[in-house]
Amino acid sequence: MMVGKVMKSSFAKRLLCTAFIGCFAIFSAQAADMIVNADTSLEWNQQKGFYEARGNAHAYQGDQEIFADDLKAFYDAASSERTITQIYANGNVRFADAAHTGSGSRLIYQMEADDYKLDGPNARIDGPDGKARAHKDIHFQREKGRVHLHEKAEIKLTDGRHLTGDDVQLYLNAEDNIERIEARGNITVTQASGARASADKMDYDRLDDKATLTGNVTIIDGGNQLSGDKAEIDFETGISKMLSSHSGGRVSGRFTGTKQ
Repeated sequence: MMVGKVMKSSFAKRLLCTAFIGCFAIFSAQAADMIVNADTSLEWNQQKGFYEARGNAHAYQGDQEIFADDLKAFYDAASSERTITQIYANGNVRFADAAHTGSGSRLIYQMEADDYKLDGPNARIDGPDGKARAHKDIHFQREKGRVHLHEKAEIKLTDGRHLTGDDVQLYLNAEDNIERIEARGNITVTQASGARASADKMDYDRLDDKATLTGNVTIIDGGNQLSGDKAEIDFETGISKMLSSHSGGRVSGRFTGTKQ
C-alpha cells in the first residue's frame, strides 16, 4: 500500500516524506494498492491502526474512489500486512465505481464485503438502470446486489417510470440493472404516460415487467380510476386487474367516456 498527500508547501512535502519513509519502504506500489491524498493533513496512527486524511480527502483503489472533507482508513494494527478493512468518510461524501456513483453526508465502507452505508439527508446513488434517493440513508451491498433506501425514497428508472415510498429494497443482477423492487409505505408508481398507482406495499418483478400492489390500492389513468385491496399490473400490456381481499372487501371502478 502506498499513502500519498497533496500539500502546497515544499517544506511540508519534505516533512511528509520523512515521516512516511517507513511506509514507502514496507509497501510497494501495486494495482491493488489504495492511494490516499488530502490537502490539509494526513496522519498515520500505527498504535490504533488507521490513516486519517483531512481536507478534500480522496481515497482510490482500482476503479473505486471515495471523496470527502475528511476520512479515516482503518486496518488491523496487529497485522503486518496493514490491509485496509473499512473507511469512514465525513462531509460532502462521494463515491464511484465502474457502474455506480453516490453521495451523502457520511459514508461507512466495509471493504471485504464491498458494502457502502450512505447517510442523508438526501443521500443518492446512480446506476446504469436509474437514479435513487433517500432522506435517511442508503445501504448499498454491492457484492450481494442489493440497495436499501430508507425514508422518502425516490427512484427514477431509465424507462421513465418513477417510484416513491418510505422503505424500498432494490435487487440488482450481474449487470447492475434492477431486476426486482420491494417497497413499503406510501407507495406511488408513475408511468411515463402519466398513469399512476398507489398502495401500502408493492412487489415489482422488473424482468417480467409485472407488479403486485396490496393495501389501499388506487390506479388512476386519465379520468379512469380503480380502487381495492390488491392489484396486479402488467406494465408491458397495460392490463391492470383489481382483486378483492380475502375478507370480502369490494373493488370499485370509475370510468369516463366521451359523448358522441
